[in-house]
Amino acid sequence: KENPYEYNVDEFRKVDPALISYNEVRQIKVDMGETGGIATANGSIFLAAGSSVKTLSPDGKLIAQFKIEEQPRNIAVDNNQVVVAYEKSFTAYSLKGEKLYQSGAINDSTVITSVAIRNNHVIVADAGKRRIWVFNRDEKIKEIEGVSGAKNLHGFVIPSPYFDVAVNSDNELWAANTGMHTLQQYDENGNLVRSWEKISLQIEGFSGCCNPAHFTFLPDGRFVTSEKGMPRIKIYKPDGTLESVVAPPDKFKEDGHAAEVATLSETVVALDYDKKMIRIFEKK
Repeated sequence: KENPYEYNVDEFRKVDPALISYNEVRQIKVDMGETGGIATANGSIFLAAGSSVKTLSPDGKLIAQFKIEEQPRNIAVDNNQVVVAYEKSFTAYSLKGEKLYQSGAINDSTVITSVAIRNNHVIVADAGKRRIWVFNRDEKIKEIEGVSGAKNLHGFVIPSPYFDVAVNSDNELWAANTGMHTLQQYDENGNLVRSWEKISLQIEGFSGCCNPAHFTFLPDGRFVTSEKGMPRIKIYKPDGTLESVVAPPDKFKEDGHAAEVATLSETVVALDYDKKMIRIFEKK
C-alpha cells in the first residue's frame, strides 16, 4: 500500500511556464571550493572564491583579480571598496586590491553569512550569534537583534547558516529572518520599519527550515529571492507579492544549495555552488 504519510514535494517542483519571466543566456564556469560569493557593481561581476577576488565582465571575461588571505564566504562592493568576509572576520580592499582595513574575529561563535555596505558602513550578518553587526571601518558601532520591542517578534530565528542582508537603491537595509520566512527592513537605529512573510510550499511562498536563503534587489526595489532545499529563484514586488519566477527547481540540483544572487540592471546573476558556475538570466 502507498504510505499516506509520505513526505513528497514533487508536485511543488513544477512551475507554470507562464510564470517564468527569464531565460538563462550564459553559464560561466568558475574555480571555487564550497564557499564563496558574488556581487555586482559598475556593470561588472565580482567573484570571491578560492584565494582571490576576480572582476568579470557579464560575458565572463577576466578584467582584474587580486589575492586574498583566507577562504572567502561573502563579498560586497560599492564605488569605494570591496569587502570580503571570512567565517569570523572581514577585510576591506580598494577596487584595485589594496588592503584598506580589516576586522579582528568578531566572536568565537561568529559565523558570517552575508555582508553589505551602507553609508560606508559594513553590515555583517552573523548566523552564529544571530545578530547583525554594523561597523565603521574596523570598529563595531551597533548591533541589531531583530526584536525592536515588537511583541510578535522573537529576534532573528536562524536554524542554519543562512542569514542574508542587502541594501536596496533607496539605501534601505533589509534582512532575511529565515526561520520565520520573513524579509524585514531596519532603520539606522536597529528598529524594525516593515516586513513581509510568505510561508507555503506553493510557489508564492517559502518552505523548509530557513528561506529565503539569499536575496537581492532589482533597481526599482523588487526583491530577487533564492531558496534552498527546493532551489528556485523568484521575483517579488516591494509589498511581498510574487511577480514571477527567474529559475524553477528543475534548473538546479535536487535538494541542492541555494544560489547566491546579484543583479546587473534587470539581469539576474546567480552563483551556483553545486555546478560551480555563474549563471546569467535575462528577462524574456
